[in-house]
Amino acid sequence: MKNSAFIKAIEDITEVFRFDFWMRFYYIFEENNKLYLRVPDKVLQEIDEKNPAMTGLVEMLNNDEIDQQKSTNSVCSYVGARFDGTKFSSKIVPRVFDSKQFKINMYLFNLWIKGHESYLESEIMSFEEWKELYEGWISQKEVQDYIAKLQDSKEIEMLTVPGTQTIQ
Repeated sequence: MKNSAFIKAIEDITEVFRFDFWMRFYYIFEENNKLYLRVPDKVLQEIDEKNPAMTGLVEMLNNDEIDQQKSTNSVCSYVGARFDGTKFSSKIVPRVFDSKQFKINMYLFNLWIKGHESYLESEIMSFEEWKELYEGWISQKEVQDYIAKLQDSKEIEMLTVPGTQTIQ
């Protein structure tokens, strides 16, 4: 059994990665053959009110040119600054990225995105709406049965979660 700080670190770090994905899902725009993250002021205000812990991440990326590497570096920097040695012991955060539970969390989230992409694209939803939809999906019996199989699988340990290899 993992300790509660480790479990909380997995939850918090998973949330940052989900938020980053949500932000990029809706707010990346192409200009002059380059991609930019442009979160509207109204959405920024909503983030400040409902997800104030994510404001710093938005500020790191908003209105700048973005690519996968910059996004990865920014998320990892944000996680490092916000959690590593501050909220959690400096030994916990690096272990999160190698943990089976974090890999399962991210795998399931990516699976949910792929399965619901057309619905998610039908309108811009808030991060809270995404969380609610995801929680509804993950609580279904079929999904819970699948999670149990993943927990017992050795294959999940071989997965790498994109963007987590450069945390340090």
